[in-house]
Amino acid sequence: MGEAQTLAVIAGGVGGSVGAFVGVAVGETALAATLTTLVVALLVGGGVVASAVIAGDVEFFANADGE
Repeated sequence: MGEAQTLAVIAGGVGGSVGAFVGVAVGETALAATLTTLVVALLVGGGVVASAVIAGDVEFFANADGE
């Protein structure tokens, strides 16, 4: 697994975990908990990716081959 794939797995795991915790704690209904979980998971996961890129731990190359 490449660096980008590893980072995606980590970001997904961290984002999902934090999102689920916040969603259950904040959401009064099932729908509110679900939406809160999704939003927080995306924000936290994006933050993990952004911090890794800013720190220079992972380099992303965009090309037509997707490599």
